[in-house]
Amino acid sequence: MSLHILIVDDDRDHAESVGDILAMRGHEIDIAGSGEAGIAKFGEGGFDVVLMDVKMPGMNGVEAFFAIRKLKPNAQVVMMTGFSLEELVEKAMANGAVSTLRKPLAIQQLLTTIETLGKAA
Repeated sequence: MSLHILIVDDDRDHAESVGDILAMRGHEIDIAGSGEAGIAKFGEGGFDVVLMDVKMPGMNGVEAFFAIRKLKPNAQVVMMTGFSLEELVEKAMANGAVSTLRKPLAIQQLLTTIETLGKAA
């Protein structure tokens, strides 16, 4: 199943790499470089899954996650982090984030997570 996926990450190279992998699997990809931009893009509608970096300048990923959940309470958001931000990640998971992926992402784990979410969509 093809999904429309929003990748929110201030590391453009990382976001594009992940996007390329998912696009090769037939998914439609959009990228936002900040939490604020991610919320704005998500508000335009049509996304099945959001991959959200936790640590970003300005609005962090957990704050952006909460804003997205206000726009769409059942939004499927996967948190991504390369840092030990357990408290922030736990807060997001406790409030409905569907998964957490550690950076650098294990490609098979990413694909399995997206496939699982696609079945639920």
